[in-house]
Amino acid sequence: MRDDSRTQPAPLGLGCSRLGSVNGVAGPDATRLLAAALDEGYRLFDTSNVYGQGDSERLIGNVIGNRSDCLVCTKGGKYLPFSKRILVPVKGLIRLVARRSNAARNGVSSLRSQPLPTRWDTGFISAAIDGSLRRLRRDAIDVYLLHSPQESTLRDGEAIQALRNAQQAGKIRIVGVSVDDVGTAMAALADPRIGALQLPLHPGAHDYDQVLAQAFQQGVKVIAREVLGGQSAMAVAQNPSAYATARIQELHDDPRIATVLVGTTKISNMKVAARAAGLIASTLPDRNVEAES
Repeated sequence: MRDDSRTQPAPLGLGCSRLGSVNGVAGPDATRLLAAALDEGYRLFDTSNVYGQGDSERLIGNVIGNRSDCLVCTKGGKYLPFSKRILVPVKGLIRLVARRSNAARNGVSSLRSQPLPTRWDTGFISAAIDGSLRRLRRDAIDVYLLHSPQESTLRDGEAIQALRNAQQAGKIRIVGVSVDDVGTAMAALADPRIGALQLPLHPGAHDYDQVLAQAFQQGVKVIAREVLGGQSAMAVAQNPSAYATARIQELHDDPRIATVLVGTTKISNMKVAARAAGLIASTLPDRNVEAES
């Protein structure tokens, strides 16, 4: 990331994958979550054009807008197939049913876990960037990531060049990649146009140690996601709050990592993470980390 006021890494970011989604938070609840994040000192918001069928970006745009003290990181390359697009007009009804039925909620989760189709051609990526700019209501996107491309996509180079073109046009500030494996991460680091790299840094996994070392050496800023290991890891922790605090502090203190993402829809969880990272102290009493719904 370049050394200016709009691209300095924020120590803690809010992962917004379930903002506006059926099994997440929407409407006033989502607005309150984002407002609480700002109050707690969060200054980076991580989203994607497909999260919440675009509603995640819209909610961030409504609350964050073009604030100069906040960074927005979004992604492109994935799109909703027709089978999911036709459900968008009735998303509110689906959300209501899912809240009342475990079976419906599990069905939504199963559908959500299915991989989305991708496109990496210049025309598609350029249109995706323009769409994100409109939904986010920003003059430029601070960090724009290719969303889980394959290694071959990066080596081909067209998608990265599309981002570079947008960067030169002033539409995005930082070109980056969100990866799912070490090979793709190393392919990203081999391209000098890459300024940011988002990695899944699961607890106890050391697969990305070499990637972290090389990124640090090259000055590529690392955004860490999936840092708590999900619901299963939290469920077995004897003290979820202490576990989350220790994990966030560990990554926050690692000089190779620019930003730690906390993916939560619970304000109480967000406050625990903020205290762990030394942001604005919560005015509420300590509470255990709540399980994600």
